Amino acid sequence: MNLLNMLPWYQWLILGLVPPLILSLYFLKLRRVPLEVPSTYLWTKTVEDMHVNSIWQRLRKNLLLWLQLLVVLMLMLACLRPGCEGEKLAGDRFIFLIDKSASMSATDTETGITRLEDAKNQIYTLIDRMKTSDAAMIISFSDIEGVDQSYTKNKSQLKRKVKLIKVTQQGSDINRALVAATGLANPGRTSDKASNTDVQVAEALAATMYIFSDGAIKKVSKYAPGELTAIYQPVGALTPASNIGITTFSVNDQLDTGGTVEAFVRLQNSGFEPKTVGVSLFIGETLSDADTITVPGRKISESNMSLGSNDRLSDIEQSPPGGLSLKFDLTSVAGVLETATPIRIKIDDSDAYLLDNEAYCVLNPSRLTNILVVTDYNPALKLATSTERLKKIANVEFADRSFLKEKQFQTNAALGVYDLVIFDQCSPETMPACNTVFFAALPQGDGWKFTKELEITPIIYTNNSHPIMFDVQMQSVSILNGQVIEGPKGNTNLVESIEGSVIAIGPRSGFEDVVIGFPMILYEEDGETPYNTDWHKKPSFPFFMQNIIRTLGSGSRFNSLRANRPGNSVKIKPRYPYEEIDVTNPQGKQQSLREQPNKSFVYNQTDESGIYSVAEKGSAEVDQLFAVNLLDRLESDIAVRDELKLGYEAIKGNATREPARRDFWIILAFLALGVLTLEWIIYNRRVFI
Repeated sequence: MNLLNMLPWYQWLILGLVPPLILSLYFLKLRRVPLEVPSTYLWTKTVEDMHVNSIWQRLRKNLLLWLQLLVVLMLMLACLRPGCEGEKLAGDRFIFLIDKSASMSATDTETGITRLEDAKNQIYTLIDRMKTSDAAMIISFSDIEGVDQSYTKNKSQLKRKVKLIKVTQQGSDINRALVAATGLANPGRTSDKASNTDVQVAEALAATMYIFSDGAIKKVSKYAPGELTAIYQPVGALTPASNIGITTFSVNDQLDTGGTVEAFVRLQNSGFEPKTVGVSLFIGETLSDADTITVPGRKISESNMSLGSNDRLSDIEQSPPGGLSLKFDLTSVAGVLETATPIRIKIDDSDAYLLDNEAYCVLNPSRLTNILVVTDYNPALKLATSTERLKKIANVEFADRSFLKEKQFQTNAALGVYDLVIFDQCSPETMPACNTVFFAALPQGDGWKFTKELEITPIIYTNNSHPIMFDVQMQSVSILNGQVIEGPKGNTNLVESIEGSVIAIGPRSGFEDVVIGFPMILYEEDGETPYNTDWHKKPSFPFFMQNIIRTLGSGSRFNSLRANRPGNSVKIKPRYPYEEIDVTNPQGKQQSLREQPNKSFVYNQTDESGIYSVAEKGSAEVDQLFAVNLLDRLESDIAVRDELKLGYEAIKGNATREPARRDFWIILAFLALGVLTLEWIIYNRRVFI
């Protein structure tokens, strides 16, 4: 007990005399006053024994006495203000940020529940400690954020919204959740240049933000807390669990290996000790290969060796997880495929985090890409698109510019028969339903335009980060005549000269258009066709055309080369021009989609990893399969970070709630009132009886 605000000692002495006084009342006898009258005189000697000889009597059993003593005792204890040390929330406005990414499904907590459930239990406790005047809101996040509950003082409503939050199979990106939280605590400003005013939109209200996460979040580059106080609550075991997860699973393109088809797998160990696990590869439902391997543990940096223990490192980032790469030969399987076939890699041993123990790919039968090249005469273009390597993935058809007016072209272009059309110094009246490349011409519409004539212009920049420009070197290429390109909104400059962009790529209703601002060959009036550039003599030109066909013409042999992540939209282009398709997820749930204007379909219900099938609406015949995988190194590294970095600010993961007393005197006072009521009822019953 804590004796706070004690009264002077003599007042306690007076209070302490109350129980003895009550007790003495039950010892006293009833003293009768003698009164002589003629009628009772003769009985004087007879009743003499009934006179009180003393003031005290023997104490008898009496329930009322004990109830009265109990009431006084409770009141005395209430005056002592008994209590214990507790906690309270600092402030009166709170924001609870809850990580619901894939790694929050790990079960390495002390009670064996998932990290998300553990975080929920902690939030329930914080909500209970809120005062009736406090307000709070709930924001959950993974790769996307959502305000689950706006500010409210209703504790029951807050708990209901927290309970509805479920773990996802997505990565963890807190950036947009922080934008939502800081925006509520720090309203922006509005200004009017004409009236020269600059005013605050709303009053900034301070708030405390509790972040419940394991710390495996994507980098936060910008963070301005303002009136927001951030508190990081780590969730999960601080000792890194020995989790083995699949972080890479892909199938190579046959063009890169001379016809060999191989599956590549990368396993990651987030623990400190090596771990031996079994790995199985399934083709369809058939076990194709299996092996037992040992994955090395987390690498300990020299700067952390001084800690003397591997139980917990001060900085997880300084000790990267261990890993091991595997390779499986699928050449014999791919050579006999007739239909799309799923392949699955599985870790046979279970651990605290199961979502990264399986991964999926799809082997689709090879299909030649349909490419149309529209040109009157361009030997360089014909040579670059007729190599043996490209013949393995593409069916290239050549036509002169007059073909653009024929009905066959217009029909094929509208139905999406072509995967890619290359226009050499010409442009169709209506854009085809596919990706395009234009040499010295512009796509139809207002998005593209030539802004300036060029003469003998050197190249100064090549955007080699774009897949189309991979391994393409343009600095030594000479251009005699050309034009500067200005593309639509969202375009990307691929090659730039001193005067401006000469090659760019831009979007068009789900498709992409590449515009090259200079021709390869000049068509002169006398019939001569001199070269306008020496690009055709450089190795970069066939590399460029190969990248164009493989990137824009869907020239990859297998759909497995496309990376589909949970939560992302998937663009589906069936083999045939269906108006409606059915997409079935790994759990068997089916969704119908209607064709988009670009002759493709967009599916956005990729909430879980696995194999998805595509078929014509109402048909049982599968048109194609595609895989969805998390494959996230950050999520598979389930070690809990004891520090959260938000911009330039590092927040230590410790409890910072303010200490506070929890008083019990109110409970004792109510109990005393209840006992007093019981005593009154018993007393009245005795009198009534």
